[in-house]
Amino acid sequence: MCKSIFLLFILNLSVWSADLHLFNADESFNDNFAQSILSGDLKANEVIHLKDKNVIFKEILGSGNTTIILKVYDEELQRELALRLPHGNQEKRYTIFDGKKFIDYSYQGFEELDESKLSIPKIHDYEKSAYLLVDLIENDYDLKEYLSKSSSMTNIEKTEVEDALIDFAKKSAIYQSIGDFHSEQIVYSKALKKWYLLDWSSGHTLARLPSSPTLFSDHFFTNSERSTTEYERDLMNRLNEAVSEQRAKQVELDNIELEKIKQKLSEIADYKKIIEVYSELRTNHMMSFYTQLQKDFITNHLTKFPAGEIKKQELELLMNHLGKFSPFYFSQFAEKVMANIYDLESFMFIYNKMNEIGLDEELEDDISDIIANHIKRIISNTIDSPQTSKDIEKLLQSYGLIGYLSKQVLENASEYLRPAQSCQEVLSNILNS
Repeated sequence: MCKSIFLLFILNLSVWSADLHLFNADESFNDNFAQSILSGDLKANEVIHLKDKNVIFKEILGSGNTTIILKVYDEELQRELALRLPHGNQEKRYTIFDGKKFIDYSYQGFEELDESKLSIPKIHDYEKSAYLLVDLIENDYDLKEYLSKSSSMTNIEKTEVEDALIDFAKKSAIYQSIGDFHSEQIVYSKALKKWYLLDWSSGHTLARLPSSPTLFSDHFFTNSERSTTEYERDLMNRLNEAVSEQRAKQVELDNIELEKIKQKLSEIADYKKIIEVYSELRTNHMMSFYTQLQKDFITNHLTKFPAGEIKKQELELLMNHLGKFSPFYFSQFAEKVMANIYDLESFMFIYNKMNEIGLDEELEDDISDIIANHIKRIISNTIDSPQTSKDIEKLLQSYGLIGYLSKQVLENASEYLRPAQSCQEVLSNILNS
């Protein structure tokens, strides 16, 4: 009897241990997770433990240079999904850390593509540098495969596929580039008669004009491995013609929308209501729309914001809805908004954006002088904390934007920082806010 119970215990333990835990006991990501998948130890219908939920493993769908993709079943949603996990490719010198970056870049690039109504898998769950749980798109072939087999397809089949591809091109018309966009990333579903973009990263670029470069070029069709065929050139021309026509229509719509927004903003004096107007904007516009919007904000509305009172949350909202800045317009924005920034947290948000966007040396020098004029006031509005100490140390170690005069203030920050708040003061501030 005891022997039977012991054997049953061992059997149950082995079943449990076959499950895949993506996180270690200390909640760090299990970088060796792929061993049980690739070795076959993880069997169909066994459990994969994510951060805050579990899914049922079904099969491996595929792998690339940076990720491995699994078909899983989500019991909460009662449907099959795709689980994308970070993974390297030793032959091409990609590591799991490249995979983690790609997971994060994909998440960062999702919202903008989703708002443009492009056909992409919906993200259901995301954990930073760990995984993406997304819609499972059943497909028949990617564009590269289609081009290789198109000559053997009937005209009716080709017309159906081409019409769907032209529809995809129109929906993607506002983009000059999409991160990691290539012919194996877009796939066709015969059942849905639709092309889907399966993979992307961040760093999408909006087209400025109808004549701006498109996603569909010689390089996109052939990847420099061969010359384009006559059929491919004809298809490419049709796609680009559709994109140009769609962009021309979008410019007309953008101009109408822009005039409405400018008129509405011109009648508003309260900066909080100005922020509300910007918060209603979506990202499905051409780059020229945002350039004009940014110019109008900098010239006509930034002065309506109170000096020394803009905090990080308000800056984030503005940056998220004013569109992508060019280095020139962002330098103008940063130059003028510096007088409105309240504390170090707000400043660090703008500072990190400046480094992300990149400024040329001349613009950097101008901003550096303006930072020096405001850094003491910004530090004086900041409460001393461990995060504050980290931010100050980061600034002291930097060059370019943080010049000699700013570093003098930062080196003596303890003289200007507000003392850390007691629990009673924190509670009082929350109740009074």
